Amino acid sequence: AWKSERETLRNLGFPTLALDLRGHGLSGRPDNESAYELGNFVKDVLSVLEKEGIEKPVLVGHCFGGMVAIALEGTYSKTSRALILVDTSYKPPYFGKKLAHNVLINKIVSIFANHVPNIGRAGHVDYKKFIGTWDYDPKRILADILHTSLRSYLLTCEQILGFDATSLLKRISVPTLVVEGTNDIIFPPHVASELHKRIKTSEVDFIPSANHILVLNNPGDLVKSMVRFLKRLKF
Repeated sequence: AWKSERETLRNLGFPTLALDLRGHGLSGRPDNESAYELGNFVKDVLSVLEKEGIEKPVLVGHCFGGMVAIALEGTYSKTSRALILVDTSYKPPYFGKKLAHNVLINKIVSIFANHVPNIGRAGHVDYKKFIGTWDYDPKRILADILHTSLRSYLLTCEQILGFDATSLLKRISVPTLVVEGTNDIIFPPHVASELHKRIKTSEVDFIPSANHILVLNNPGDLVKSMVRFLKRLKF
């Protein structure tokens, strides 16, 4: 999904490393539910950074990836040089808040996730086919599920529904760029404004007419925002 941005950043002299989170892309798909606890996603990122010998990176995350970045920096303060949070939040989407507190629904999701086959297509989704799609494009969502596996997808969604990083935000003291599409209906602009308000070292950049699929649909706008931020950091 980040191919266009990474190519442009590389050409501008900014090296990047893309990580497939567990359950995604070429990474493993653990069978047990506890493996999908958010802390394990954080530990995966820390392990890769250690193995690659990378210190003080600028962590960039979209949606769930942004949640992982928030959890990492909020738990392991000043691990990163800075954060770039794209179309993300410190809480579940508005439609997920009631689900998160519904014990019956959570139980059903958990039981279902633990009894469906952990089978998915290997590799990455060909996101070129989904450039220009809206936030809830069914074909793109189905492609995500098929490549993640239904079990991994549901167990990851469980983590999103239970996510609340309110207490962690005050521990984030590194420069942070919050990038938000003004037409995002999953995490609307007011969510980005609240995230900006709660992270004292942050700034926010709203991309006009962009939706939640900012990484695919507006790579040029996103890169411009990122590069301005990185240059100010003298990164």
